This record gives sequence, C-alpha cells and structure tokens, in this order.
Amino acid sequence: FFPENTFAMKPYLLLFNVACAGGWAYVLFIIATHFQAEGKPEDVWAKVEMPLKYVQTAAVLEVVHAMTGIVRSQVATTFLQVLSRLAVLWAVLDVSTDAQQHWASTMMVTSWALVEVPRYMFYFFGLLGSVPGLFFHLRYNLFQILYPTGISGEIMCILAALPYITESQVYSVSMPNTHNLAFSLPMMLYLGLAVYVPGAPFLFFHMIGQKKRAYKKRAEKQKSA
Repeated sequence: FFPENTFAMKPYLLLFNVACAGGWAYVLFIIATHFQAEGKPEDVWAKVEMPLKYVQTAAVLEVVHAMTGIVRSQVATTFLQVLSRLAVLWAVLDVSTDAQQHWASTMMVTSWALVEVPRYMFYFFGLLGSVPGLFFHLRYNLFQILYPTGISGEIMCILAALPYITESQVYSVSMPNTHNLAFSLPMMLYLGLAVYVPGAPFLFFHMIGQKKRAYKKRAEKQKSA
C-alpha cells in the first residue's frame, strides 16, 4: 500500500489514519444518536457541523501525502475527491441554510462517514502489514452504494443552495474593483455540476479497477502463503 520511503513517516501516518477514522466514527455516532432520539434530518447539520469541518478539512493532508510521495495515491484523483467535498462543505453547506436543512445533506454526510471509517482503518492496518478481512471487504464494496448516494447528495445540496448563493452573491467579486478581478461563486458551482458528469463515473470506475486489482493481489498472496 505504501512506498519504501514511508517507513520514516509511519508513526505520523498511523496517527493520521486512526485520528481520521475516529473523527468520522464520531460524526456517525452523532447522526445515529440524533435519529435514535427521533431527531429530524434537517437538524443533523447543527449537530455535526464542527466535527465534520475538522475531519473533512484534514483530508487536504491526503493531497499533500500524494504530492510528496509518502503514499501511492494518484495526485489527480485524490485532489478531485478532496476538492469536490471541500467545495460542498465550505462554499455550499457553510453558507446556505437551505442546503443545511435539506435531507440530502444528511444522506451525503452519512455516506461520507460510512466510506471513510473503513477506508482510514484499511490504511491504518496496511501500515501495520496486514489488513483484516472485514476492513478489506468494506473498503472495496461499500463504495458501490455509498459513492452514488454521497455524490447525489452533493449535487442536491448544490442545487438547493444555488438560489440563495445567486441572490446574495456570497464570496463573489464583481468588476470594477482595485485588482480588476472578478469571481462568481454561482458560476463556479455550475461549472462544478458540469464536472460531476465525467468526474463521478471516473472516480467510480477508478474504484472498480482498484477493487479488481486488490482482490487479485489478495488471492495471490493467500495462495502463496
């Protein structure tokens, strides 16, 4: 799972992965206890906002890990996944009450958390040299359901937020101004929605390819053991 030069960074990576797994498990715990107490989907954001922001923003470090070569993740794929989530988290959910209270935000966050707990534990045990079957199978099978639900939730949250973001022009900069620069958050979000069309299938089939290679490699390893 990891290149040879990972050895020096092993304690850091172990701590990073177990901390992220714990953070996402805490998000799941908050959601589960909220619904156990018969809470409403539109109230989930208020409960998970801060832990979600911390643990998802920490994923920026995964891009750094890939860029510096301490893990074997593909930089482009990692960047695309992290960027899309951070955009939804900070440019959509953080500014739009409509998106926060939409049932799709609960579906999205739950999907993210259910994917991330086994993913980080998979990497944690990979660093230790042996991944338990449970985390191996969860890592390479849950995404087939949770990627579509997570991505669908992201798209619906963007659509729910767009009317407010367009009207308020939050984070947008219009001309003329001192720096002669313009930025339109609504236009960036529409562009993002367009990117989902090729991007979502690309990420999904990238994982399908990873699954096939991982199962083949695991079978060969078990056969030679």
